[in-house]
Amino acid sequence: MSAFTDALMLKLHATGGVQDLLFPPGQQGVSRVRQLVGTLYGLPASSVHEVLEVEVLGARFQRPLFRPRLLTGTWTRTSPDHARTDVRYEGREAGTPPEWIDLSAALAVTLVLELDRGAIESITFADIGEFTTLAEFEAKFHYFDLAGYMARHRLETVDELRRAYRHLLGEIKQADPPPFDPGDPANQRRVRLELALLMRDVVDVTEALRSASLVRDLAERDLAYARDLGDLEVLAPLAPVLVFPADAVAASGFAEADLTAFFAGQEILAITVPP
Repeated sequence: MSAFTDALMLKLHATGGVQDLLFPPGQQGVSRVRQLVGTLYGLPASSVHEVLEVEVLGARFQRPLFRPRLLTGTWTRTSPDHARTDVRYEGREAGTPPEWIDLSAALAVTLVLELDRGAIESITFADIGEFTTLAEFEAKFHYFDLAGYMARHRLETVDELRRAYRHLLGEIKQADPPPFDPGDPANQRRVRLELALLMRDVVDVTEALRSASLVRDLAERDLAYARDLGDLEVLAPLAPVLVFPADAVAASGFAEADLTAFFAGQEILAITVPP
C-alpha cells in the first residue's frame, strides 16, 4: 500500500475529513454532489436546484468485494426410484483476491428538487379536416412519421388514406406550472449516496478505469438495493470515486480538467487532492 493511501485514509478518518477533502464548501463540492446524484439516481421529472446539506452516515476503510462464482447442474437418483433435481450454487471465487475499496462511505444529501409535474390543462379531439395530398395531411401534425404510418397500414396513395380511416386530430395542452419556490419544504428530498473511493498514487488512466468499472460491476452483482424510490429511479448500488494526488496529476502531463471530464463521461467522479 502506498504512503499516499495511508496518509489519505488518516485524513478522511479525522472529524469532518470526508466533507473537507471531498466535498468542500462552494461550487466545487456542489458540482461533485450533483454528479454523484446523477450517477446513482434517475430524475426523469425533476432537476437538482440546490444542495442544502451533506452528512456522512458511515465510513468503512478497506472493504473487500469478492468475485462471485455460480455453479449449476443436475442431481439424478436412480434407486429406489427415479428423481431429478436442479442444483444451483452461488459463492465466492476461490483463490482469487478481492477487489479492495479503499473507503466505502455512505452519505445523506438533502436536495432541493425542481419538479416538472406535467399537469394537463385540456385534451381535445376534432376531425382532421379536408386534405388532397399527402403533404397536406402531414402538415396538420407537429411531428408525424408519414412514411412509417403508410407502410404499417399498407397504404400508398392519398385516396387510400382517406378511404381507410376517419382521422381525428388530438391536442394536449399542458398547464402552466406554478412558480417554483425553493424554500418550500415539499421540494426538499433526502437521498442516500453510497460511494466507493479508490485511491491511486499515480495517474494510470487505463488501470484506474478498469478498477472502477470492476468495482461497479461486482457491486451490481453482489449488493442488494432498491431499484426505485417512488419518483426516483435507482441506477446503481454505489458510485465509484477515484482520488489522485495533485502532484501525480501534474507529473502525468494530463490537464486536471481533461481527466475529470473523461472519467465523468464514464460515470466516475475523479477528485484531485493535495499530496
